[in-house]
Amino acid sequence: MILFETLSQPLILFFVIVSGFLSGLFFDVAYIISFLCNDNKIVKNLLEFFSTVCTFFVLFLINQKFLYGQFRLYVVLFFFLSLIFEQLSLGKLIAKTRNWCYHMFKKFSQRIVKLCKRRKNSKQH
Repeated sequence: MILFETLSQPLILFFVIVSGFLSGLFFDVAYIISFLCNDNKIVKNLLEFFSTVCTFFVLFLINQKFLYGQFRLYVVLFFFLSLIFEQLSLGKLIAKTRNWCYHMFKKFSQRIVKLCKRRKNSKQH
């Protein structure tokens, strides 16, 4: 049994890293939803709470599936390092894209409002 667990350590580490990276997406989705709700503090805190619970649930399931419920330090360490890496890489990219889309939408809506005002003023004269 010990030999079997030792041989599957790289596969376990791979799944831990992938699941940690994908768990970071919970937080990205929570940030996007809270942004769409005008950064309401209640919504933001609830979404962060549910993201945290989902992240720990994923860690728990990965631990149960591959390590038979034995928590080891390297599993938790690599899980959270990959989650942090996701936030620093893909999370920043998602945040920049979200901000860019928001600013482009604002510029577009301002142009539409100006165009509508011009047409309204020209029809009145």
